[in-house]
Amino acid sequence: MRKTWMKSTVLLVGMSLSGAALLAQATTPAPETTTQSAAQRPQLSAGQKQQLSELRTNARDQAAIIRNDQTLTAEQKQAKLKALHAGTREQMKSVLTPEQQQAFEAHRAQGKNRMAARLGITPDQQSKLKALFGSNRQQRQAVLANSALSNEQKQAQLTQIRQNSKAQLATILTPEQLAKFQQMRMSRGHHKQS
Repeated sequence: MRKTWMKSTVLLVGMSLSGAALLAQATTPAPETTTQSAAQRPQLSAGQKQQLSELRTNARDQAAIIRNDQTLTAEQKQAKLKALHAGTREQMKSVLTPEQQQAFEAHRAQGKNRMAARLGITPDQQSKLKALFGSNRQQRQAVLANSALSNEQKQAQLTQIRQNSKAQLATILTPEQLAKFQQMRMSRGHHKQS
């Protein structure tokens, strides 16, 4: 139960941070060292800021309701929180102009590139990691959506997916990269799971 609560909290914090990143990107002046000029940074109107703030508040309230719903299993709560996160992200995108959406996506891509640079990941490794993480996501969703499985069976299958992922990750990354990757995940609030 504690792991589910932690995952839910991390998911909610991620939603809040993505909204905050949008606001910060639009309202915080860029340092002189950035390559993005002031003309390239999206500027949010007061109305957009208000809408994004309301969306974040709504998402927090809905997440709290889901977390406290005693009729849902931990897996159902996790699935509902994930769907809430995806829906909120789409709603936030609808508030932005196409240019602002592109700037936000560019910012996310820069973050991925910074991680790849810190780890020294090659383009081949990047494509393998993308495939691995995509496959894991699909497998997890299939397990969570399978109503024929008991909660214990779902947990066992999710544990197996996680163990397989760790084994595959070790074949893609060098031991040094893997150690750095695990350290970066821990520092971002992800907790090691067995």
